[in-house]
Formats: sequence, structure tokens, C-alpha cells
Amino acid sequence: MKCLFNEDRQAFKEWLAKTWFTLYSRGFRTKSSSAFEHVFLGELKQNQVSGLHNWLFFNDQEKNNNLNYMGWMRYEDFGKGSLLKLHYTWKNVDKPVGTLFVGTSPELELSLYSICYLARPGEKCNFKLNGKPLFIQSYTFTGPKSQKLIGSIYPGV
Repeated sequence: MKCLFNEDRQAFKEWLAKTWFTLYSRGFRTKSSSAFEHVFLGELKQNQVSGLHNWLFFNDQEKNNNLNYMGWMRYEDFGKGSLLKLHYTWKNVDKPVGTLFVGTSPELELSLYSICYLARPGEKCNFKLNGKPLFIQSYTFTGPKSQKLIGSIYPGV
């Protein structure tokens, strides 16, 4: 197995914090976004939904009438979780196609995303979950001090 991180545990923790929580600007002057916010909480910009790939936040937003689930296009069951390709509106803004794991822990999602980003930054990372093929697609973003950060990362089938 290829070693994806050659430093010690503390350096890995620092890498995780930097990669997921460094604030940066997405076209606005203020540093108001991070990879974690984009992927797990979503963003609204210029009348578009961006990110929002976490089922727990998705569910919370639906319970609070901020999100309207419009149906799924593809469903893959992995036994202890699944993956949905779906359509929804969030705060009255349409997202015709989105993907998210359902029934998985945020820790698993963050781990899968982090491993795939380390292994294939800015590329498609193919693997199997309980024997079912899927991928995680990542996009890099050049942040403050020319740091390579996660611009977006999400699952797909």
C-alpha cells in the first residue's frame, strides 16, 4: 500500500485542520468559506447551490423547511449506508443534481474524502465500498499563501 502521508501524527492533524478549515474567499473579498463548510454545510452563491454533500445537514435543513427533496436519480446501497444522486431545492434555490452518502457517519465521510484527496488531489478516486464501485471526485483550490486546499469533494457512482 502506498504511504499517503510521511510525517508524524501531529503533522497529520495539522494537515487535516489546514485542509478542511482554512478560510478562503470564493470570489468575494472576505474569507468566508472552507472545504468543510462547502462539503458538509453547503453554500449559496449567485443563486446557485454549491456543495452540501452531507445527509445529516441535509436532513436538518429539510426538517426546518429550508430544503425540499425532489427525488432521486440513482441509489446505491452499501449495507450500512447508501449513496444518493438526487434533486432538491435549498432556500428556494434549485440544485438539479447532487450526491450524498446516507446513513454514514461524518467521520467516515471525512476520512474517505481525506484519503482520496491525499491519493488523487483534483482527480477521480475510484474504490469499492462493501463490494460496490464508487468514486470520490475532488477539485483543488489555491488558498492563502499558495496552499493547495480542497475546493470541492463529493461522492459519485
